[in-house]
Amino acid sequence: MGDMTVTAIVVGAVVLFLGGGVTGWSLAAKQSAALEVQGEQFAALQAGQASIVDAAARPVVLDAELRSSLAGTPPACVQVLGGDPLSAQCAMISCWSYGQSGANRPECSTIMKAAIDRLGCPAEGE
Repeated sequence: MGDMTVTAIVVGAVVLFLGGGVTGWSLAAKQSAALEVQGEQFAALQAGQASIVDAAARPVVLDAELRSSLAGTPPACVQVLGGDPLSAQCAMISCWSYGQSGANRPECSTIMKAAIDRLGCPAEGE
């Protein structure tokens, strides 16, 4: 190789090295700003996760209204307890339960007859 070729290679390598250095230096400010924003986002996510964990750790408090409505629901109407809210038994027990407290007491004999027929129980005197 000639001296000119070696010089061209050395000059090219120096130019590429300096160009890469200038490019890296110009991008350093943008990268640090991006890392700063990313750090802020991570901090916000961690704060949100901490609040979720804190809320999940608190005990569930039933207010008086919810507690009274749960206590007033007949077991035959609650699926977790083996009841069916659409069953004749639920309708009959609800009629009896809610009719006792209202001034306009409903007539539950029709619902009671349907529940007895559905259960296959013999009527009185049979």
